[in-house]
Amino acid sequence: MESKDYFLIGAVVVYVAIVYLFSRLGKRREIGTRSLFWLSFFLTPVMGLAFYLSSQYRKMNLYTEERYKCAECGYVFSEAHDYCPFCEKEGFKHELKKVDRLMT
Repeated sequence: MESKDYFLIGAVVVYVAIVYLFSRLGKRREIGTRSLFWLSFFLTPVMGLAFYLSSQYRKMNLYTEERYKCAECGYVFSEAHDYCPFCEKEGFKHELKKVDRLMT
């Protein structure tokens, strides 16, 4: 193989690596990683940058669930109990407090 072939293969590998690294930025955007990769691959990373900047940040849907926490041992239960089962085994009766846990 000639040196021109090595240069061409190296340029293609570097181009694909740059496009891949750039596409990883789309993870937190609405456009997504895969779409940004293919747009950048076929339309150059400059056009991919334009699509990236025009895309909005991905919105996370956060919600809370009702849980019950022992103030003594700190264990969190999903079901309601009168007393903490772990502390009750050791002879203590600690009431559980209702808490709202943030779920993702």
